[in-house]
Amino acid sequence: MMRVQLRHPDHVLGDVCETVLIEHLIRAGAAVLVAAGAHGPVDVAAIGRDGRVYLFDAKADRMRRREGRDRRCYRPRSKLQKRLGIRLAYVEEKKRTVHFVPALPAESGLR
Repeated sequence: MMRVQLRHPDHVLGDVCETVLIEHLIRAGAAVLVAAGAHGPVDVAAIGRDGRVYLFDAKADRMRRREGRDRRCYRPRSKLQKRLGIRLAYVEEKKRTVHFVPALPAESGLR
């Protein structure tokens, strides 16, 4: 009998993080647009309550213990992501929390 693995576990985690991010943004009152392709600098776009468009790349939130404290593992944005103003959305899939880097302005209503 042949075993087939349909999705790599890392891709499944990425899909879950995107879904949690989308839910977070919808609950915050944003109009949400999802990229059709799996590869690219943007996973999700949202229109905030202030009418501005915000672009996000969803990442699984990972912590490392250093100096007795848990610290977030930040990932660098690509040059293109910086130029386009894309924010990284660190998603903790079990707690369903989202942390945005750079931080969102208060008037966006998306925090």
